Amino acid sequence: MKQPIRIRDIEAESGTVARGFLTIGETPSGPLQIPLVIINGAADGPVLCLTAGVHATEYAPIDAVLRTVQTLDPATLRGAVLAVPVANMRMFESRHGFVSPLDGLNLNKVASGRPDGSISEILAQVLLDEVIGAAQYHIDLHAGDLGEMLLPFAGYANTGKPELDRVGEMLARLYAPELISIATGNGQVPPFPDGIVYAASRRGVVSLFAESGGNGTLEEADVRVHLDGIDNVMKQLGMLDGQPTAPGPRIAGTGRVIVRAKRAGLLRLKVAIGDRVSPGHEVAEICNVFGDVVERVTTPGTGVAGLVWAHKVVNTGDPIMRYWTTEPA
Repeated sequence: MKQPIRIRDIEAESGTVARGFLTIGETPSGPLQIPLVIINGAADGPVLCLTAGVHATEYAPIDAVLRTVQTLDPATLRGAVLAVPVANMRMFESRHGFVSPLDGLNLNKVASGRPDGSISEILAQVLLDEVIGAAQYHIDLHAGDLGEMLLPFAGYANTGKPELDRVGEMLARLYAPELISIATGNGQVPPFPDGIVYAASRRGVVSLFAESGGNGTLEEADVRVHLDGIDNVMKQLGMLDGQPTAPGPRIAGTGRVIVRAKRAGLLRLKVAIGDRVSPGHEVAEICNVFGDVVERVTTPGTGVAGLVWAHKVVNTGDPIMRYWTTEPA
């Protein structure tokens, strides 16, 4: 951008990079901070915000943001990138999944947050008001959390504003390898109303929910999905030279169904993420401590395996896999 970009005391002049920490609050051991990188391109263009580490044991998205901020050149960038590589530093340092060890809250379930709330709610409010709200476009990068093996997808929550929603779906299509999830407000597919992406879209930011990776792993193929998605979005927005890679056939998620164990014991999985399933498809068998098979778990309908839990011992009612119902998109 031709003008400087400043968020609190972090300021990047045109054609430069600035980085530092935003202080959210205090803990007995010191301040709670989040890292912020501002890459201010030499030429004017859109402002794109990237956030990762909202769930900070989701490592592929964190690495994708770290690699993006290391490789973008402000001399050739049009517009600016605001990047928060790890939004939840206490989760990151403690390797704590799903919820903050400080207050037990899921940062992606407290929506726009509250300045007078607990520390996770304050963090959500700062992210939305001061960082995401300073951009026109936003991508919240995720993966499956600990114990979750996840099929990559990208999502957008419709707002009812035709132009905003047209761009949101277009960018989701460019990000996702195959599966897109366009939420229409019926609560069947993500992004859901309690999440950061949903809250950002209600403020007029074109905000994507992007998933690739999971189960505490850091695999190059999972990182590459995010890197390719970011690259496609930035090229489509005119921030980088070149054209986005033409996407192949898309499918849209219309719903999600969880398949659970009825019996308990050792779980032998027979399904992987991305597998197509149909009624009666065997996804696992469960055996008791004597080796007897006590249940053969099957799917009730047709879809695509989108989430497979990694646990190998189950109780009655434990989830085993969740499949998407889909349609061509």
